[in-house]
Amino acid sequence: MQPTTIRRLLAGAALAASFPLMAAPALADDDGLDWMLVSYVWGADLTIDARDESAGVDFSDLVNNLEVGFLGHLEVQGDDFGGFTDIVFLGVGTTENRPNFTIDVDNDTLLVDAALVWSPGEERLTGFELFGGLRYLSNDFQIVADPVAPGPPDLVGGSDSSYADALLGARYIFPVSEHWRVTLRGDVSGGDTEGSFSVSAHAGYTTGRHTFLAGYRHLEIDLLSGSDEDLTVEMSGPMIAYGFSF
Repeated sequence: MQPTTIRRLLAGAALAASFPLMAAPALADDDGLDWMLVSYVWGADLTIDARDESAGVDFSDLVNNLEVGFLGHLEVQGDDFGGFTDIVFLGVGTTENRPNFTIDVDNDTLLVDAALVWSPGEERLTGFELFGGLRYLSNDFQIVADPVAPGPPDLVGGSDSSYADALLGARYIFPVSEHWRVTLRGDVSGGDTEGSFSVSAHAGYTTGRHTFLAGYRHLEIDLLSGSDEDLTVEMSGPMIAYGFSF
């Protein structure tokens, strides 16, 4: 079979593994902890490559194709150590009519990052930080091409698997002014998957207990389905978020 490319508008909104946070250090006592709860949106273009098929996702069709989505991040930081957990669930689906057949695509993704953070600097959430932990991914991808005339499906493909990776990354947070901070971040993971990597850059504005963030992120994960067929998930796009410190 010759490689066939299916370019389409699905939905893209979300997925973040560990969105970098910039809380105000003055909110915590000297021997206390800084906490921040974040809700965010990732306006990502999503591309899924499975076998010799490809599905492209454009964030502009989010309203039409997003079935369900949940995005949340919780981070805690002490003087030297902290941690975070990030949970993303995204369900997208679409149907496209072709001259001789109809294509149905569904993709449900659950991504959970949990990690410990080491902050060697004198000020919390400032300077160079290392983090390590677990990246868990559950992905259910299905594609079916039904002929217009009655008959069995032309193509049935996909993957329904879960993966656990060791996660390792670093970020650098530097203050631009009293209220503004910029974060650069990168991470890699490996284990059950064939590997993943993520890079991002974000700016955050903090006033009191409120933090507003905006930036850009790219995430790529290489998977291996149960039938030993490669599946690659890519997401790239701008992110916006609101965080509340307590």
